[in-house]
Amino acid sequence: MREADDLCSGPAYLEGVGLFQRQADANARAREAAARLVNAGPDDVALTQNTTHGMNLGVAAIDWREGDEVISTSTEHPGCLMPLHAAARRFGAKVNLISPPVTAEKIEAALTPRTRLIALSHVDWTNGGVLPLAPICALARDRGVLTLVDGAQSVGNIPVDVPATGADMYAFTGHKWVLGPEGMGALYVRPDLAVHSPNVGYLSLASPADFDRHGDYELRPGARRFEASTMSAALAGGFAEAARGVLERGEDGFEQIRRRADRLTDGLSELPDVTLRSPRPAQSGLVSFEIGGVEAKDASERLLSEHFVVRYVPGHRSYVRASTHLFNTEQELGGLVESVGKMGRTIR
Repeated sequence: MREADDLCSGPAYLEGVGLFQRQADANARAREAAARLVNAGPDDVALTQNTTHGMNLGVAAIDWREGDEVISTSTEHPGCLMPLHAAARRFGAKVNLISPPVTAEKIEAALTPRTRLIALSHVDWTNGGVLPLAPICALARDRGVLTLVDGAQSVGNIPVDVPATGADMYAFTGHKWVLGPEGMGALYVRPDLAVHSPNVGYLSLASPADFDRHGDYELRPGARRFEASTMSAALAGGFAEAARGVLERGEDGFEQIRRRADRLTDGLSELPDVTLRSPRPAQSGLVSFEIGGVEAKDASERLLSEHFVVRYVPGHRSYVRASTHLFNTEQELGGLVESVGKMGRTIR
């Protein structure tokens, strides 16, 4: 990040318009790295700010009409549901939510002739469960329904092959499991997908020379039509480097993440006051649980005071959620179990 920032904030300015090529080179490295993370081609990925930005672009790419319907799930993150609600309010569409466990059969039962979109996560942010994307996307494709996937908790956490899932659009970020900087993510768009870009500018053109002030121009045919203008070369450099680390670790990295999650769930399962809310064996690095007699928000704040950074997942039933990654040591995992155990004994 420092290398890219020092270049584009300093010497590159002396190159005149060459600065723009330097910025484009940084973006290209980030785009190529992001595409490799999800087994896609670089022309099938647009750089974004984060997952929510990508979800907003995906929802806005559809020509909504009054009476249209969208299917999602009741456990989705606000970054998925709020763009759907905004479209519903603006265009008179309807959002239908199904309850977990999410299956292709439940999705099929919710489909109607007015369904235009299925929007859901790859990994459930509340408990770390992995949703069956491939059969859901195959069902949607067969019915002529588009799919938009929230990959905030999947990319860098589990192996992701977006073309194999059949998803039409797939949004993800670089600052969570990829361990990159905040402020840059990506949106996969299936090749030849017939949706318009709601976010356009110079970068949406194949060349600035293509622009015509009267509107006689075409946008890029691939995902890059969703990119509009200047982005941070420093963020692009950081994203590319972080993605490279994920790719180098490969399947062993994902297995080690799951191993740490299993280690944590094994310890928590021995505590009498703890109820696990994540699947076993672990499907991802997310571990959610409840502590009897302790509100999830209070528990997360008390654990933070002991330097355990967890979060609470709000909702009808709030959970404490830990994210176990490669940098977590056996000592840290054991210490978290010990602190949770003491909290439960204090209540008793």
